[in-house]
Amino acid sequence: MDDRLVREMLTDHARNPRNYGGIPAPGAEGKATNEQCVGPTHPDGDNVRVQVVLSDDDMMVESVRFTGQGCTLSQASASLLSERMIGTAVADIGAWDSEYIEERLGMELTPSRLHCAELVLTAFREATAAQNTGTDPSD
Repeated sequence: MDDRLVREMLTDHARNPRNYGGIPAPGAEGKATNEQCVGPTHPDGDNVRVQVVLSDDDMMVESVRFTGQGCTLSQASASLLSERMIGTAVADIGAWDSEYIEERLGMELTPSRLHCAELVLTAFREATAAQNTGTDPSD
């Protein structure tokens, strides 16, 4: 993907995030932080909280919403990847890796930037692991 188009896409997702906000009664919830990525709008680092509603058999994502703050990449990735999560099997999302994220974003990432981009996935994995074990990630 052309660099200009990638920048435009990421800027659009960061300024107009899809699936941003909370779910009144989520079935699962997880959070992830990246204290290494700090900036004027996020002096404590990046953070993403994911709330998920799964199908009755806990196999598919019916709804997902996120909140957070951080760098453009962390927030744009949360928006972009959350769009892909809806209607997708939990097991498939669990298999998403750095290559999948880079393909969706249309760019290669350094390890530190990959950490920003994968926060939503880390939070999702925590949410679904907590769902399967019956634990609360906020404890």
